[in-house]
Amino acid sequence: MNSNPALRETVTLDKQSATALNAGPGLLIGLAPGDRPVTLPDGSRHVLVASGSGGGTTTVLRSLAAQAIARGARTDFLDITYGEHRWAEGLPGVRCLGDVAAIHDYLLLAAADLNHRAPAPAESHWGSRRVLVVEELARLADALRRYWLDTRPETQLDEAPGVEALSILLTSGRAYGWTVLAGDTGGVVPRRGPVHHRHFPTRVLGYGSRLLWRQLAAGQSSPPREPVTGRFHLFADRTSTPLQALYLTEAQARATASSPSPGAAQWGSA
Repeated sequence: MNSNPALRETVTLDKQSATALNAGPGLLIGLAPGDRPVTLPDGSRHVLVASGSGGGTTTVLRSLAAQAIARGARTDFLDITYGEHRWAEGLPGVRCLGDVAAIHDYLLLAAADLNHRAPAPAESHWGSRRVLVVEELARLADALRRYWLDTRPETQLDEAPGVEALSILLTSGRAYGWTVLAGDTGGVVPRRGPVHHRHFPTRVLGYGSRLLWRQLAAGQSSPPREPVTGRFHLFADRTSTPLQALYLTEAQARATASSPSPGAAQWGSA
């Protein structure tokens, strides 16, 4: 691996990152100074990827999801934005939902299904887990609330059932084999309500507002705007790790997801 202690300008599928992709069971987030791999281990807690608009949250989610699929995780995408994860459509064990009504029904069934499942080992490998990828977490919660008000105007519920179901997956799902990978570019993830940032002990933060860092970075000062796309900090277990996130194109993500050995054959197509 490159011995240069500085962060790279980019992390694409070259020989170094392909080696890191295959170095262990964890999902590669990116490379820290000295080309040190930064990964999500087996049985990872829910992960929130947050930044300002255009900060790379979708790219990080795409790279992580592709690796999870390659390792056999059944993976579902909830994306009410612009079809950011069409690259995964048609892959075995993958479902992509973009319609809020379909997402509402999916969440209710998924939450109810927890009642019929046995708990999973806390550190179970990725191939035995359910991975839920949520694009624009706060926007999805708002859309689920609007959907419920529009379709059930007579309701006396305090919260939309779809939001409550999402909260159940966040609070209880990990014990039953679920890992949620959520992204948000709105700058603020709510402190209160069924869906809030405390559900995500692992956070990957790019440049964003001071408020975002104040809420999500445990008192860390917001860094200056980085001129380099893909710069993030991983916050987990009270530690902070700067990194350059792995960048996979949509074609590379699909090739990675389809390979039993992620990165081994397709790094040359970068």
